Amino acid sequence: MLEKLLKFVILIAIMAAIPVLWWQSLGASQGIKAIATSTGASLFLFGLCYKLMGTWDLIPDWIPLIGTIDDSVAWMMMGMGGLLAGGGYFLL
Repeated sequence: MLEKLLKFVILIAIMAAIPVLWWQSLGASQGIKAIATSTGASLFLFGLCYKLMGTWDLIPDWIPLIGTIDDSVAWMMMGMGGLLAGGGYFLL
């Protein structure tokens, strides 16, 4: 359990650094494009980090009706993050 918690903290630290790296690589002069791309990449990576944790859940799956909400939110964050990052990078 402690190993998974350490892995989760490292993944969250990497995810927190992504917007700064994207902002610097795209340049602050591009404005909304850089913000949309970095936010989308962060959302995608947060969802991915949560799914990579494996069996670790915020809400246990055995609870009726709400047990799979955290998994669904992680998948939605990955989808919306991918769309936002791709849209910000290619369309804006």
